[in-house]
Amino acid sequence: MPGEPTQVTIDMKDLPGILAKAIEGMEFPQIKALKEQMTKVERAQLFPGGDGDLIETCGKSIIDTRYFRKEFRRDGGPQDAVALAKGLGSRGSGPWLSLSPAMQKFAMVLKCRGDYNQARSAGLDIHEYGAMVEAENVKVTGPLTTSDAGVLVPIEFLATVIEFATAQSQILPKLWRLPLGSQTLRIPRLVQAAGSYFGGIHLYHPNEAIEKKKTKPVFDYVELNAKKLIGLIALTDEVIADSAINIVNYVTSLFVRAFQWETEHEVISGLGTGNQMLGILADPLVVAVPRETAGAISYDDVIDLDSQLDENFTNLTYISRKASRNALAKLKDTQKQPIYHDGRTSFFGDRMPPQLNGSPLVLTRNARPYGDKGDLILAALEFYLWGVRQNMTIDTSKDRYFEFDETAVRFVVRQDGAPGVPDGFTYLDDSTS
Repeated sequence: MPGEPTQVTIDMKDLPGILAKAIEGMEFPQIKALKEQMTKVERAQLFPGGDGDLIETCGKSIIDTRYFRKEFRRDGGPQDAVALAKGLGSRGSGPWLSLSPAMQKFAMVLKCRGDYNQARSAGLDIHEYGAMVEAENVKVTGPLTTSDAGVLVPIEFLATVIEFATAQSQILPKLWRLPLGSQTLRIPRLVQAAGSYFGGIHLYHPNEAIEKKKTKPVFDYVELNAKKLIGLIALTDEVIADSAINIVNYVTSLFVRAFQWETEHEVISGLGTGNQMLGILADPLVVAVPRETAGAISYDDVIDLDSQLDENFTNLTYISRKASRNALAKLKDTQKQPIYHDGRTSFFGDRMPPQLNGSPLVLTRNARPYGDKGDLILAALEFYLWGVRQNMTIDTSKDRYFEFDETAVRFVVRQDGAPGVPDGFTYLDDSTS
């Protein structure tokens, strides 16, 4: 009957194209809402259940999320990977509380140093393990293609690494994270020509009985290609002899810190070549603002950075190093009021992060030194696209560190990233105005 609702069936292979078409007509608030919904859906797939601080992974392992928030140094702040891993080796602590069957076998692969004969003697067929992991990964991410030697790692391990790395970072949680279901992902964006925020669409008042001028939006694409990122970890014989859950916690802690560090570095300074992501400072479409005085940051420089960005970008973050922050702490505005404020606690107990000119300031050693190009960045980080390919492989070698009684473990993960809307990023150049 007319007016009755009709059911429409969508083939999953057509869904990326449908989403891409939908994004074309969206405004910033709509894109932000879509981003948040995509993140919730992805997390629900990878971590489907939980009770308070304990969550269950898609493979049925149990993760304690309180570990992500734990301080491992007496003076607070993150601890380097080696020191953290040594502590885990002695304390046996870590985010994994129980292991799924796939993760148990993953630990056995590590304990057997990837040796097929040794694994078979221990009751593990590595070929059957690889097939099992691939089948489980496909349930969550769809078809996978293994592009490196070695066997696939359970997707719950990579998911936990990303969760842990993101929780330890002040930058990664702000990015738009996308799962790369294939080697390449193309995302359309409007071409923002000078004086136009609508991709070339112009409105005008025509005279009567005059032929109308046609205009249409102009699009280009941000293309993400999954690029190889390798992590090499050395496991001692003592660690390998430990329990399955301890060895997984140890490897997780090492890989998380290295993954976090390298990803933050590439978001800021990646060249976009040599398998690196395209960083803010290397994107030719991101505007570099000349500074007032060479080798220094002034109050006018801070204002000029803010003036460069459009009013549409409201969720902004400054990025710098400690020396730059200390210089900023000495600056005052035209009313002789400081423009930098350390973190404060509100009446309700909420912690406010350090603020510069009204926006949060994040410190990272991945930022450029004080006085160099990019020593102060102002960014709408939610418009940086970070794609992670959801297949990860592992290889082991007994030979590389044979004389040290250590086994080399090589993880290969593929990711890519780039500023999705370059107009939402700016930084101080090393040139002067």
